[in-house]
Amino acid sequence: MEYGLGIFYFCLGIQLQLPELAIRYYLIDQGIDVASLAAFQATLAIPWCMKPLYGFLSDSCKLCSLRRKPYIILCNFLGSFCWVSMYSLRPTVMGAQGIIVITSILTCFADVMYDSILVEMAKKELINDHGKVQSFCWGCRAFGALLAAGISGYLLMYLTALEMFLIEGGIFLLVSGLGYTLICEMPKMDESKRCCTQLRVLWNSIRQPELWRPAVFVFIFAATPSSYTAFFYFLVNELKFSSEFLGLLTCIRHASMIMGTYIYSKCFRNVQYRRYFLVLVIISAVLGASPVILVTHMNTQMGLPNSIFAIGDDLFLSVVGQIALMPCLVLAAKLCPTGVEASLYAGFVSILNFAGIISEYGGAVLTHLLGVHKTNFDQLSTLIIICTLSSLLPLCFLRYLPKGNVQEIVADHANKVNLEDVEEEMIPRVSSPQNVSSDTSKSTFLKNADEEMEEIEIELTDI
Repeated sequence: MEYGLGIFYFCLGIQLQLPELAIRYYLIDQGIDVASLAAFQATLAIPWCMKPLYGFLSDSCKLCSLRRKPYIILCNFLGSFCWVSMYSLRPTVMGAQGIIVITSILTCFADVMYDSILVEMAKKELINDHGKVQSFCWGCRAFGALLAAGISGYLLMYLTALEMFLIEGGIFLLVSGLGYTLICEMPKMDESKRCCTQLRVLWNSIRQPELWRPAVFVFIFAATPSSYTAFFYFLVNELKFSSEFLGLLTCIRHASMIMGTYIYSKCFRNVQYRRYFLVLVIISAVLGASPVILVTHMNTQMGLPNSIFAIGDDLFLSVVGQIALMPCLVLAAKLCPTGVEASLYAGFVSILNFAGIISEYGGAVLTHLLGVHKTNFDQLSTLIIICTLSSLLPLCFLRYLPKGNVQEIVADHANKVNLEDVEEEMIPRVSSPQNVSSDTSKSTFLKNADEEMEEIEIELTDI
């Protein structure tokens, strides 16, 4: 089952990455400006903040007596229809944005189904093997994205953006067929829990300090403003990087994610939370400021070509970004209670997605205020510096992180849950009035029977 799930994560990486450059180029050709593109990128992430809704729907409502498989098939089939519609209709900016948002919703729903199956598998892992299943699946996803990034820039040299959308539709249709053949889910005879019961379990889980404190920290870490969209325009319009080279950069970024997944799995699974994030925030801030060197052309003065510097910068930033989020997702998977796996894990991931929206909108506002647009990059270095300084803000919230590593936190949580169960069992139950009266009548009857037996014994003794 682990390898079958890895295939879906591999395909998901392709689905998410393959149309990325094509979407950007299509919207730019339609006349969208820098700030509007940045705002749309943020809007595109909104469906990914609604993940708990998709997870709750899957946990509560079955299709054909199944909770995961039918949704995977249906979402990918409808996604295929949407991408083919993009190719056929050739929409304007507004129409294209609407269709792309719908495909984002469908892809996100399918992703929640994959994640829920992943959580069920992760909970069965031995405590010493925590994170291995997730590392494998994330590696498959990154490898799929790596493959798509490697060919997308090359394909755009020979194909139009609309033809890329048609290819994307074919991939969605293929995944829909794989969902029918590879997902082995047996119908469960138990009744689905009521919505109010599931909401209560979900709320009690979210209230756990072991979950909400890391979620707050990672939200702040990921919500700081981003200058990536403005920097992308700089790479295209100022440095004249081709679509093939931009595809190479994206390819390197996803290769770095695979590297980050491997590094975390082998080296950092047992590192203390607070020390781990302290070092990561500082390194991330230092690397985040490095594009200033490229913008001010200081790299050419040092003898470093623009392309080489851009590759190195993307490489290190992607590794740091990948290993920063993994421990929190591993912890969330381990602490998910049975029955709400999709809802809780999707809720944790959606917090990160919502933080990404705030980051994109914050970057769009700063881009507009500083007057950075597709032909004027005078204030781009200032924008990057402001975004870098804001990325140090999470250091003020390190105390929200739990002490210890993932293994220790999970063990402490299990001990706490067991202690609460024991305390509940020790609480005496209070009988209802009907039961009290029934118990009283039984005791009265037994008392009378005992008295009659004593009288009979006395009479027999006298005889």
